[in-house]
Amino acid sequence: MRLFSASRTQVAALMTLLAIGISPTSAEETDPARLKDLEAEIGSRVEHSRALEAEATALAHEIDSIRQSLIKTARRVQSRERDVTSSETRIAGLEAAQAVLLARLETRRAELIDTLAALQRLNLNPPPALAVKPDDALSAMRSALLLSTIVPDLEQEAREIRLRLAELDQVRISLVAEQETFDTASLELADERAALNQLLQTKQTAEAKIRAQAAQEAAALAELSRQAAGLKDLIARLEARARSRTPAPRPSLTTPGAPAASRAQTRVASLAGPLFSTSRGLIRPPVEGIRLRGFGVNDAAGGTTQGITLETRPGAPVTAPFDGRIAFAGPFRRYGQLLILEVGEGYHLLLAGLARIDGIVGQNVLAGEPIGTMGDSSPINDPQALGSTKPTLYIELRRNGNPVDPRPWFVESDRKARG
Repeated sequence: MRLFSASRTQVAALMTLLAIGISPTSAEETDPARLKDLEAEIGSRVEHSRALEAEATALAHEIDSIRQSLIKTARRVQSRERDVTSSETRIAGLEAAQAVLLARLETRRAELIDTLAALQRLNLNPPPALAVKPDDALSAMRSALLLSTIVPDLEQEAREIRLRLAELDQVRISLVAEQETFDTASLELADERAALNQLLQTKQTAEAKIRAQAAQEAAALAELSRQAAGLKDLIARLEARARSRTPAPRPSLTTPGAPAASRAQTRVASLAGPLFSTSRGLIRPPVEGIRLRGFGVNDAAGGTTQGITLETRPGAPVTAPFDGRIAFAGPFRRYGQLLILEVGEGYHLLLAGLARIDGIVGQNVLAGEPIGTMGDSSPINDPQALGSTKPTLYIELRRNGNPVDPRPWFVESDRKARG
């Protein structure tokens, strides 16, 4: 892991200095007592340096283990988010069906009131018997004909009402069951999010000793952000800065301390996985959500969109879509909290609209590893937010600084897009 390379370098430098300290050219070595003390001190320091190196290795393994747990937990959180959102959708559909059935029953009720009123009048003034005056016989026949017409209609109405009431009962039963499913999924989601946050805190505690090393780099990137005219210019400056550095050892994420090749000879994350360019249709989106707007469509500002916008659940975890290196993390103009992930071959993934970023510049991340969290509403001051009351995540994919449609890279979701 790159974050531990500095400590190993310091250990190696210490060993070198200690070796110089026992060089035969030292004048102090002519004193046997001094030489003995010096050798004892060197031995003690060597043991201490080895202990530090072992501690760094153990810490690296601990963080790697935490990261794997984070990936699994984040996936469970996103699965629970899908369950909760699907349950909410089904509840809304059942409530709409219940409203329709109640409206139909209310219509039938109004019709029945008129029919029952007519029957009540007929009951108060029954038709005469047939063995009376001819006029009375005619009236009786008319009443019988009226009843023969009304009774079948009443029977049909009764059958329809019974059917509607049965449907209403079934909808209400389903609604109660779905509400229980929703409550259970919500509780599980809360538990999984709590576990995720605990893992993040554990990881941050483990990394506390080495996070200070990123402070200088973060300050330099903040200056680049201030100077950059736009996203393309920002990416160009980041790449120029990377090329200007002397390549440093970059151990594997899973094998701390392993020798690393130069930047030009390796992928960004020093992993043996597939290249980004060969992963079209295989990458999981960074967050569970509904697409509000796609790539290359007209926006409210009179231009065209250069990315896609997803509506998410409040507090949803955002994960790395692909193995890569965090090239930028922090506020950038109207994009709010912006995270740029360098994934190799000139590709950069840009994620904007996060409430919190859980990563530092220069950190290697694995696909599926949590790198941030959404807020309660969209912080993006941009027409692409589409006025949504829920949080929105804006995603751009750029190659050599130019926007590319990111949709072909992501796994197709069963969640329908709204725009």
